[in-house]
Amino acid sequence: MNDPESATLFKWKRLIEWLQTYDQIGVALSGGVDSALVCAAAVQALGTSNVTAYTIESVMEIPQEVEDARQIAESLGVELFRIPLDELQVEEIRSNPSQRCYFCKRERLKIIQEKAHLSAITQLVDGSNADDLSDYRPGRRALQELGVLSPLAEVGITKSEVRQLAKWQGLPVWEKPSTPCLASRFPYGIEINHQRLRQIACAEEILKKMGFSELRVRYHDIVARIEVPINGFDQVMAQREKIVDSIKDCGFLYVTLDLQGFRSGSMNEGLK
Repeated sequence: MNDPESATLFKWKRLIEWLQTYDQIGVALSGGVDSALVCAAAVQALGTSNVTAYTIESVMEIPQEVEDARQIAESLGVELFRIPLDELQVEEIRSNPSQRCYFCKRERLKIIQEKAHLSAITQLVDGSNADDLSDYRPGRRALQELGVLSPLAEVGITKSEVRQLAKWQGLPVWEKPSTPCLASRFPYGIEINHQRLRQIACAEEILKKMGFSELRVRYHDIVARIEVPINGFDQVMAQREKIVDSIKDCGFLYVTLDLQGFRSGSMNEGLK
């Protein structure tokens, strides 16, 4: 396996040194590559006995995310606390305003912090990387308010560098596509409920089983809008009838393909 380039390795060294300034670290482990890399670095810096991981079992997440977090923690020898949470009990999240991500992140981090403090862990970190600083991320305000730090962003590690380092470290999720919570599939202002979440989860699981790895299904009432990379359009059309019939069975009346193709955060395009 080829080592990352020297500039990236330098950032890795800085990351380890940054983490070593703490005696103990709690990691908000989502199951994705960013927080997995932070957890691996924390283990190298502090040892397994001084690193604890926390993941949220939420109606807004697909179960595979929690399973991935469990496997990551197990492979690193880190204790993992799985914390159940139904964010839809919170009106500011259920009503889905443009700042929903802030309210959601705040609820998640507050409950993780409460759990961490029971183990006398005072510093919690997450997997936000340097690229996240330039994106529309209202959840970052919750990090700042609660004192949760982002080591990858602190030392300037970008998403592409995260993947290089994760591959180098042998993390099995190194090429896993980003998987934001299911709430990101809804236009702002459209109420999120359990039934609608199940519809989206159902539709996306169908497409994954049909071989699509990078995708989103966006909720528009009776319409499911599919986003896949443009080079996957032929694959969609080749299975068009099966896709339409299967996604209709999830509770949609119409099934559409977005001709702009897959793009992360497309629901933010209407924000001014």
